[in-house]
Amino acid sequence: MIDQDPPIFITLGNRKGGVGKTTSVINLASYLAILGKKILIIDTDPQANCSSILLEDYDDQNTRSLIDALEAPEGEALLSEIACNTHHPRIKIVPNTTRCMLWERKIAQEAEAVIGIRRLINQDPDINKYDFVFFDTPPNLGVMMNNALMASDYVIIPIPPTDQFSLDGLAAYLELIGSIRQHNPNLKLLAVLVTKYDPDWGKSRQNLNQIKKYFSQKGISIFNTLIHTCPEIDMAHVERKTIFESAPRSCGADEYSTLGKELLEIFNVIYDKKFI
Repeated sequence: MIDQDPPIFITLGNRKGGVGKTTSVINLASYLAILGKKILIIDTDPQANCSSILLEDYDDQNTRSLIDALEAPEGEALLSEIACNTHHPRIKIVPNTTRCMLWERKIAQEAEAVIGIRRLINQDPDINKYDFVFFDTPPNLGVMMNNALMASDYVIIPIPPTDQFSLDGLAAYLELIGSIRQHNPNLKLLAVLVTKYDPDWGKSRQNLNQIKKYFSQKGISIFNTLIHTCPEIDMAHVERKTIFESAPRSCGADEYSTLGKELLEIFNVIYDKKFI
């Protein structure tokens, strides 16, 4: 049997909703899959928007959800077996359901609360067949966000310069990352991703400059790629499609393509034998 390198585990997170986490997970994963990468998405958000957009058969989440795996006796559930088909043959998704909220309340005070997903990954050798594992996360700093960070190598923070509340909540999210790093020393803040950028909106340019200054002072990178506001992205959500299926010639498709290339360059995977 040939040993396989483990995948790169990436959380897209922010304590605020509506910042582009799900959009970025879906479209970044889609572009990497188009390039031939094998992708697993783990939907940790009880709203399950990522699941509803990507699942080939939406009924799958009723019998093969993340919560089914987390509630199974130790050693009896494999994420690779629960992973469901999407409309792209190289993307699989472990879907979520609203049952997740009940599970979070039930387990919140137990030690298993923040290590459940990491346990599932550690007991599943077939996870290594993927190149990337992305975590879509809920808009809070609760149990599921902690689970995703405990299982991740890297964090990407999507931030729209037009959303003052997402900017206001940055300190708390950075503090959470720092506290998780004490238990998961592999965790690194990879970069900030500017989303929903509209240079014509009032304070958008000013806020973008503040974001760059703030993270530069902390030594945190910002992706060169800016994801602009794009009505085709919203329409793709309505159609339950990725931007590459719905509007492949749109600015949204161009920008997520550029972001995917930038991510690959960061990891030096273009010339890695694993990715040829």
